[in-house]
Amino acid sequence: MLRSHGGKPPEGVKYDFSVPLNPLGTPEVLVKLFEEAIRLKMYARYPDYEYNELRNAIAEFYDVKAENIVILNGAAEGINLALSCLKPELLIVFEPTFGDHRQLAYELRIPIISISYREYENRFELDLEAVENLAKHIKARALILFSNPNNPTGVYIELDAVKNVVKLFEKSIVIVDEAFVELCEDCSTALHIANDYENLLVLRSLTKTFAVPGLRLGFLYTNNEKVLNILDACRQPWNVNSIATYAFSKALMFRGSELKKFIESSKHIVATERNFMVKGFSELGIRVYESHAPYILLMHRECTAKEAIKALTTLGIYVRDASTFPYLTPYHVRVAVKLKEENIHLIEAYKVIGIR
Repeated sequence: MLRSHGGKPPEGVKYDFSVPLNPLGTPEVLVKLFEEAIRLKMYARYPDYEYNELRNAIAEFYDVKAENIVILNGAAEGINLALSCLKPELLIVFEPTFGDHRQLAYELRIPIISISYREYENRFELDLEAVENLAKHIKARALILFSNPNNPTGVYIELDAVKNVVKLFEKSIVIVDEAFVELCEDCSTALHIANDYENLLVLRSLTKTFAVPGLRLGFLYTNNEKVLNILDACRQPWNVNSIATYAFSKALMFRGSELKKFIESSKHIVATERNFMVKGFSELGIRVYESHAPYILLMHRECTAKEAIKALTTLGIYVRDASTFPYLTPYHVRVAVKLKEENIHLIEAYKVIGIR
């Protein structure tokens, strides 16, 4: 297999730090609705393939237009649909970043231009000068892709810079993957500017925010009617299952205030625990990159990612090998931010093994 993702720990692992989800887990209101959906045997019914109720609930919750939403089987489906159905002549990616876009672009024979984030001692930054220079020379109908906050570096691109990118590539399509933005305490969403730019597509994932990786759900938002119609026609008619559709439709529409309080609490927990982990790893002499997401990128000085993972696994801990991301090294790993007890356990394991 060519794919490389977290979430596949070997047997015996108790603490999986390879998957960055909301450390508070799934909110109780959603758990009850999942159980209700099963009691009602929603699994025995087809979902509404137009997802009208779900789109209206998402629109209400996020204060956007229902008619501008395409329901997705997780945000990753949006990238696949865009490449497969919009058929760009060129793919421009800000990397390192998450996704299977490289393999898909290869299969579809779409050329790729990669723009690397600029690396500093303890952070990454978007190289806006490189982006501006590239934009001057691009004549092809391109698709520009980046995640914000970035996965795996955790860097966040301010909304003004996002607007600059959208304007620089006004004749192309810009996709901003915001899978982790709701778990960022000081991040603004591009959803609120999407209606101003016809070439902007925003991807959102409910999987990460509400810790339901087994129930794939996300959405794409755009003000471009042509693009909207193409992508909606390209997706499978029933791409999101009946249980997820039922539970999220009810929760977002009727229990929205509870979920918003849950998100605010989650942001605070993520920021607090991330600061704790940054301090702990820094004291061990490990290079820690500034992050705005529920994960942290680390760079070991002496121990490779594969060596560290092998050693940590013996203690029932699993982290994400980040060496598979473009521009990162064999010494990079990504660790999810969890609750205090688990985070302490991870840092203590680093001490025991002597990972540097």
